[in-house]
Amino acid sequence: MKNFSPVKILFLTLALMLTALSAAMAAEMPRVAIIYANNANTTYDDAINDCILQNLDKELSGKFNVSRSDAVIQKLADKGMTDLSMAERRDIMDVVADEGFDYILCLTLEPFQRKEKFSVFTQGIEIIATVPVKIIDVKGDRYIYNGKFVEKHYDSTWIGTVGNKSVALEALNKVNKGLNKVLREKMPVAKDSAGAKDNVIRKEI
Repeated sequence: MKNFSPVKILFLTLALMLTALSAAMAAEMPRVAIIYANNANTTYDDAINDCILQNLDKELSGKFNVSRSDAVIQKLADKGMTDLSMAERRDIMDVVADEGFDYILCLTLEPFQRKEKFSVFTQGIEIIATVPVKIIDVKGDRYIYNGKFVEKHYDSTWIGTVGNKSVALEALNKVNKGLNKVLREKMPVAKDSAGAKDNVIRKEI
C-alpha cells in the first residue's frame, strides 16, 4: 500500500470537497431545456449551430443546469407539429413533463433572407437573420418571453466578393446580443424563484 504524504492527502481531500460542492451547486441551479431547430439549410450549418449554442453555453453556464433536448423536436413532429415556432406552450410542456425542468428555451432559426446590393464601385450583401424564441416558466405554466429577433448585417467590397457565411454569422451575433439581454432580464437565477410572478434577477457573484 502506498504511503501518502500529508500534502497529497490534503490535496485529495480538497479535490473531493470541491467535487461534492460542484455537484451540490449544480443540483440547486434551475434546470433549463434548450430546444433548438436550424431551418436555414445552408452549407455552413455547423458554424451557425456553434454560433448559437456556444453563446447559450457561455451565457447560461454557472447559473443554470442546461440540457439539450433534441428528442423533443421529434416528439412534436410525431404529433404533427413540424414547426417548433408554431408549437403551443402546452404541447411543448407535455413532451418534457417528466424531465423536471424549470425553464424551456425554444429557438428556431428561419431561412436567411439575402439581398445583393451594387454600386458603381462596390458589391455588397445584406443578410437578415430571424430567430423566433419562446421561454417557458414550467412551474408558473406561462410564457416569460414569446417573440422573435430579426437582425441584419451588411458588408461590401470593392474587389472580389463577400461571403454569405461571414455576413450571416455577424447577423447572428446581433441576435445573440439581444437574446442574452432577454435571458438576463426574464430568467431568475435562483431555483426557488422559478414560477414566481415577478422576475427578480439575483446579482451574479
